[in-house]
Parts: sequence; structure tokens; C-alpha cells
Amino acid sequence: MIRPDQLIRSLVVSFLAMKLFWGCASPPPAAPVPVPKPVVEPAPVVVIPPSPPKAVSIHFVTYDRDQMIVKWQASSESDFNDYTVLSVKGADETVDTLAKFMDPADTVFSLERFDPTLENWFWILVTNKSGLSTKGDRATHLLETQEPVSSSLFPVEYDKDLKIRWSRNRDDDFLLYTIYQSRSEYMEEKVSVKELDRRKDTLYVLPMNSVYYYQIGVEDYWGLESVSNVVKGDFGIKVWDQDYSLINTTELDLSSRQIFGEIPKEIGELINLTILRLHINFLSGTIPDEIWKLKKLRILNLSENQLSGEIPTGIHKLVQLEELWLGDNNFSGHLPYQIFTLKHLTHLNVSDNEISGDISESIGSLEQLVYLNLWKNNISGFIPTELGELSKLEFLGLGENNLVGPIPKELGNALSLKSIGLFENGLIGPIPDEITILPKLTYLGLFNNQLDGSVTDQLLKKGKMSYLRLNNNQFSGIDHDTMCRSGYNWENPIYFDVSKNEFEDSLPVCYHNSTFHKIYSSY
Repeated sequence: MIRPDQLIRSLVVSFLAMKLFWGCASPPPAAPVPVPKPVVEPAPVVVIPPSPPKAVSIHFVTYDRDQMIVKWQASSESDFNDYTVLSVKGADETVDTLAKFMDPADTVFSLERFDPTLENWFWILVTNKSGLSTKGDRATHLLETQEPVSSSLFPVEYDKDLKIRWSRNRDDDFLLYTIYQSRSEYMEEKVSVKELDRRKDTLYVLPMNSVYYYQIGVEDYWGLESVSNVVKGDFGIKVWDQDYSLINTTELDLSSRQIFGEIPKEIGELINLTILRLHINFLSGTIPDEIWKLKKLRILNLSENQLSGEIPTGIHKLVQLEELWLGDNNFSGHLPYQIFTLKHLTHLNVSDNEISGDISESIGSLEQLVYLNLWKNNISGFIPTELGELSKLEFLGLGENNLVGPIPKELGNALSLKSIGLFENGLIGPIPDEITILPKLTYLGLFNNQLDGSVTDQLLKKGKMSYLRLNNNQFSGIDHDTMCRSGYNWENPIYFDVSKNEFEDSLPVCYHNSTFHKIYSSY
């Protein structure tokens, strides 16, 4: 058995023998091939990819009335290419590109159209020359939610005009004042009556035809509004220690109140008065000129007082006056012709005063006159024929004056006349037939004059007259039968009297007993 070490030794010997044999039999070996020198390769170049630029932050977003300004930090990138300003508004996530800037030193952007009541978000996108971009953090402005400083309305003023004033708004973004008006003190259903865009305009003249409540709105440039306190557009006028609404007082009736003293001038401030009744008191002095400021006055009753002086010529200013009652006072002087310019006058009573002079023919211009009472004065002259032009005249009272001359027949043209009182004057001549046939005449008082002629049968017709007094004149004729058939109660001389005239025969006894009258009338 061959041991392993012997085997290995045998294999080595065999290998060496073969090698020797191979070398003896082969041609000489070729020249050795030169070994090439190793090529030293250069170290690999490391390519660094471009980096995006650093983000820039917005310093602030601010605004005034004219512009919103965005300011950001400058980029320090050496390969800076541009800034892009981006924005979104409110809840809308649509991105708007607002502007590009190529100069790294341009770091301010201004926006002229904006709404600061919405959140306007801005950010800056920085791009380098490699086209890489980085956007910065978003920033916005202080949201405009603060209403303007409200104005304060001051108490209503009155000096010929009714006015309101309010405090001036001094906000930089002031736009306008709005004057609101409402029927309600809570400004329900208020309406705008005026807009004022100048901050120094802080006065408004109120209408004086009705009471409203007022409030001032202050609006800023962004549409935000504040409102003031509320004031009532009225003013209190004190008359005899009582306050009256300047606007709402249209009628003042203080008759029969036992008021003494003069008429207060303050009444003239109640410019909406249409009716003023102060009759049956103890008022003295003259009528104050302030009364003529009451341009809407339709009825003025100052009768049964102790007023004196002349009737003021300023009365013509009461252009709407329909009724003027000045009776039973101590007025003197002439009737001012200005009274006859009051085209709407229907009732004129200046009775029981001390008026003198004559009656102007201008009285014919009072075409609406229904009632004229100048009884118990010192009026002289003739009865103007122009009274016959007053087609609506129903009552004519000129008794107890110093009138002379005949009764003008033209009175018969005033076909609406129901009552004529010309008693206690110095009238002469007959009763014109035109008067006796007036269709509506029921009252005729001509007593205590110097009238003559005959008492016409027209005045004695049954049932026509309710008052007929012709006593104390110079009448010479009357038909006794017609007189007794008239049905008038001649036993009651307060209403029917033809006594104390110059009749040739004594007046008959006309019984008013209805049975007797029926028998008498049957003949």
C-alpha cells in the first residue's frame, strides 16, 4: 500500500520529466512580449445638480385708501432670475399671478383694486436661472372689519328753519354721510333722504310738514357703515307755559280759558297752524306781527277780547285765510285794504269795534265771501255797490254805523243773500225792488233809518221772512190786508215790526192765532 506522501512525490517527479522532455523537442522560444505600461485614468468629475433658490418672506401687507402694498425680503441668490407675486382672495383658492420682477432689488408691489374686507393672501415665488422655483410663506393684511367712528346727532335746532347737526367723522377712509328718515323711533323701514360726501357737511335742514325720526350713517371707502343715535325731527314751542309741537300743531284752540295779557309772539313759530282760536278771553294789546308768519292759517278767531290798535296791514300775508273773526274788541282806524286781497276769505267779522272810514269798493274782490259783519262800528260813507258782485254772499251786517245814502239796488244781484242788516244808520230812499225779490232772503233789518216810500207786498208774502223789522223810518204806505195775511207774528216786535213810520192809517191789529189766521186767509 502506497502512502499519500509517496504518491505526491511520484506525481511531482513525473511532471518535471515531462516538462524536460517537452523543452528538448520544441523550437527555441519567441522573444518575450513587452508588458504594456498601465494607463492612469483621471479621477471622475462629480456633477452637482442645481439647487432651488431660497424662499423669501413677506415683510408686511398694508393698505390705505388708494393702494395695497406688499413688501418682501430681497433674494440673495447669485443666479436669481425673477420674482412672481401670487395671490388668492378670501375663500377662493384660484391663484392669481399679479406681477413678475426681474431685478432682485424690486421687492415692493402695489395693488390699486382690492377689498380689505376680504382676506387677500400673497406669497412670492423666487425662480433662478436654472428654472428652479421656491415659494415663500403666505401673508395677508389686517382684515378691515372695524366700522367707521359713528357720528353723534345733536338736539334739533330751530331758527326759522328746523335743522339737525352731527359730529364730523375724521377717519382717513371716510366716504360719505347718509341721512336716514323714518316714521318710527326705532328707525324701522328707514329710507335715505340725502347723501353728503364732504366730511365737513354736518348740517341738514329738515322738512317741516311732518314729524320724522332721523339717524346719520357714516360709510367708509370699503362699504362699512356705522350709525348715530336717533333724534326726533321736531321742536317744542312754549306758549303760555305749555309746549306745543312745531310740526304737529295744526290747530290751537284756547278759547274761553280766562287768559289775560298779550298774545305771545311765540305763537307765530307754530308755522303749521291752520286754525287759531283765542276768542272769549281777556287778551289785550295789539296783534303781534309774528301772527302773519302763519302762512297756512285758514281760521283766525280773536273775537271777544280787549285787543286794541289798528288792524295790521301785514294781514295780507295770511294768503290762505278763509275766516277772520275780530269782533267785540277795541280795534280802531280804517279797514286796511289789504284785507280785500285775501282771495280765499269766506267769513269776515269785525263787528263791535271802533272802526272808522268808509268801506272800500275793493270789497268786491272777495269773490268767496259768504259772511260779512261790520255791525256796531263808526263806518261812514255810502254802501258800496260792489257788494252786489259777491255772488256767494249770504249774510250782510252793516247795522249801527254812520252809513248814508240810498240802499244800492245792486245788492239785488247778490242772489245768495239770506240776511241783510242795515239798521241804525242814516239811510234814505225806498227799499229797492231788487232786494225785495231776492229768492233766499229771510232776514231784513232796516229799522232806525230814514227810509221812505211804500212797504212792498213782496216782503209781506206768507212764509217768506223769519225776521222783518222796518220800524222807525219814514215809510208812508203798507197794504193792511197783505200785512195780516202774511202769517207773520206782528205781536212779537222783536222779529216783526213796521211801527213808528208815517203811514196815513193806523196799523191794523193782526192776530197771530192760527184759527183766526185760517179764517182771515179764506177771504
